[in-house]
This record gives sequence, C-alpha cells and structure tokens, in this order.
Amino acid sequence: MKRAWLFVASTCAAAACHVDEAAEVGLYREVLERGMCERDLQPLAVGERVDVRRAMLLANARSEALSIGGEALLRACIDRRRIAAEWLPRIELSPSYFARDAGGGVDDGLDIPLTASLDSNPRAQLVDGARADLEVARQRALLFMTQDALLVDVARTLYEVLRAETSARVLRGSLAVQEARVDDARARRDVGFARPLDVSLSESSLADVRVALLAEERDARAGRALLSALVSVPMELAELDAALDPTPAVRAGTEGLERAREMRPDLAAARIGVEIAARGVERAGAQWWPSIALDLAAFLERDSTPTDQDWRALFDVRLPLFSGGRIRADVREALSELREAKLRLAQSERDVRRDLEVALANLESGERRSAALALQLSVAREASAQAEDLYSAGLATNLERLTAQDDALRVELEYQSALLERNVSQIDLWRAAGVLHEWLGLQRTLEEHDAAPR
Repeated sequence: MKRAWLFVASTCAAAACHVDEAAEVGLYREVLERGMCERDLQPLAVGERVDVRRAMLLANARSEALSIGGEALLRACIDRRRIAAEWLPRIELSPSYFARDAGGGVDDGLDIPLTASLDSNPRAQLVDGARADLEVARQRALLFMTQDALLVDVARTLYEVLRAETSARVLRGSLAVQEARVDDARARRDVGFARPLDVSLSESSLADVRVALLAEERDARAGRALLSALVSVPMELAELDAALDPTPAVRAGTEGLERAREMRPDLAAARIGVEIAARGVERAGAQWWPSIALDLAAFLERDSTPTDQDWRALFDVRLPLFSGGRIRADVREALSELREAKLRLAQSERDVRRDLEVALANLESGERRSAALALQLSVAREASAQAEDLYSAGLATNLERLTAQDDALRVELEYQSALLERNVSQIDLWRAAGVLHEWLGLQRTLEEHDAAPR
C-alpha cells in the first residue's frame, strides 16, 4: 500500500513536468501570423520574383528577432498563469522514514503525510492578476512594435538594393556609350579632327563612370547580404521587384491622426503602461491589508507517535502594524513610476503626431520631386542628343558634349532613386499611421485584454 502511494505520486509529478514546446511557440506565432495565407508561409522558390510585400512576409515568418519578442510575450502569459495559481493551495506528498532507539531495539517506521498550504493576501493577489493581464497586452503591443520595425527595415533594405542595382544598370549602359565615345575621340585625334584634351576629357568621364559603377555594385552586394539576414532567407539570386500597391490610403488631418492613435502599437503599449503603473500603486498599498495562511495535513500512513492522529489544521491571520517605512517607500516609488508612465504616454502621443506629419510631408515631397525629375530627365536627354549632333557637325566642343551627357546621367540616377524613395516614404507613412499590417493582410488586436493569448 505504501509503495502504491509513492508510485502514484511519482507518476503524477512526472506528468506535470511535461511541456509541449511546439504549442508554446505556436502561441506567439499565431499572434504574429494571424491573417497570413498558406502561400505567405511557403519558403522562397528558386527564381521567384520577390516584391517588398513578399519579402516582408518572409521576414515575419522566419525572423529570429520576432521570435525573441514572442518569447517575452510567452513568459508574460506564463507569469499570468503563475499568479492565477497563487489562489490554489500547494498540495504535497512528503513521505519520511524514521528510526530510533527503543530500549535495546530499533523502532522504525514510515509517515506519509499529504499536506495542503495556502498563504495569501487577497487584495494584493487581485491587483497582481489585473497587472498580469495588462502585462500580456503590453508585451503583445511591444511585439507588434518589433514587427513593424523589422518590416520597415526589410522594405528600406530591399529598395536600397534596387536603387544600387538600378544605378549600376544605368551606369553600365552609360559605360558602353562612354567607351565608344572615347574610341571616337581617339580616332578623331589620330586624323587631326580632335585635340588631345578632348581625348583626356573623354577618358576622365569614362573613369568616373567606372568608379561610380564599382561603388554601386558593392552597395548592391552588401544590401543583398543584409536583406538575407533580415529575411532569414538567401536573397543573393532572387529577382527583386519594386512594385508597390499604394493602398490603403492614409488621410491627413484629424481623421488620420485619430486613426494613428488607435492603431499605433507603441502608443497602445504606453497607454497600457499607465494602467500597469496605476495597478502598481494599488499593489503597494495592498501591503497594509491582512494576509491569511492555512496549513492542512492528512496522514495516509503514520507510524510515529501519536499514531492515532489522522490530520491537523492551522489557520493564521497576519495584519501589519509597523513596517519601518518600507510600505510607504513602496507607495512613493509606485507613484513615481505612475507619473513617469503618464509622461511617456504624453511623449508618445506627440511622437505619433510628428511621425504622421513628417511621413505625409515626405510622401508629398517625394511625389512632386519624382514628377519634376521626370520632366528634367526628358529635357536632359534632349539636350544630350542635341549636343551629340552638334559635336558630330563640328558646331560644339567635346567638353559641351560631355557636360550634357553627365547632366543626363546624373538626372536619370536621381530620378530612379526618387521613385524608390517615394515607395519608402509610402511605407513609412503606413507605419506612422499604424496600418502597415493591414496592407500586408495581417490582423491585430490591441489593448483588449480578454483577447490576449492564454
């Protein structure tokens, strides 16, 4: 019988130690991937064309940075369960063997007490439970902040790679033209129709293009390496696409600001932080409330004296009378943390307004700049063509021709960069307005504590 009790106890303890780690990870992966379709979770296929949305979703599904943030959310959920368990008694089976001198012989035996103990400050535990719920919601908002930061970094890196590769492509085309013009200048010099200075100027322009091309190729390789690290997928051979669907639209003014205040995860985290700090003040004051302790013991087997005692109980109530000022210090500290949280919330609200206004201004400026550069590029190309024709007819110098070519090349590079910068500004605006996840098709829940993962 005694062995049977010990076997049952050990079996129960072993079962309680089992943890389903896949389910633990799935708890925060479901928060991060809610709304993603099956295709979004598939690995990158060989030769697949990757636009910014696809790259973001790959990073969202594979980034270790997000998983690290998810583990913080998981620990907050675990802590909430731990606090809820404080309302339950601690039940233990503690068998003990004894042996003693019994007047020339040895008296031994086995006691198997089943004990239950509970030590509680009900007021403090109620506050702790509310704070644990709030902390889960705050960690979820912080996880969304990490997610937004990662997605924007992926977009910026992808567009920087595209900018470098586009510039390199333009420079390669210019390089071929420059080489042909150097050969032409040398031929003209050999027959006396061009000066050695013209050849030197053409060769200098060719060298400038080669140096610029080497720099852009280096930036493109470094950018692809960084993109691979962010996405956690090899991107060295992927075909990148600059396409960007400009929806959802973000409205300026009060409506856009209210939307941003509602959807920004950093602002949600700051608001929840104020609630947590307020609960902290309650928790510090709850130390003045009485605590209760209950200890029960029932003996399944008892060989020690008195052998006829089957159970015992102890009930204790503790009321603090003097704490040496420690509780008051805790209350003052909690009030300081509450004031700090309110200041951080006010700062976050101003940051939201600033981010939205700056992002809108950058996007509007980028659109106007792209339109102006498109017109300037058309004019520069026409001027370069005219300078080429005049040089061929002997009516323009080689310096004038090279100047027109350099202007056309410079404007084309600026135009291509402006187009990509406009897309980056669009993504920055979505993030500032808190709707970047909507464009990706992800679903979020902010501040609803009951919807937090359990």
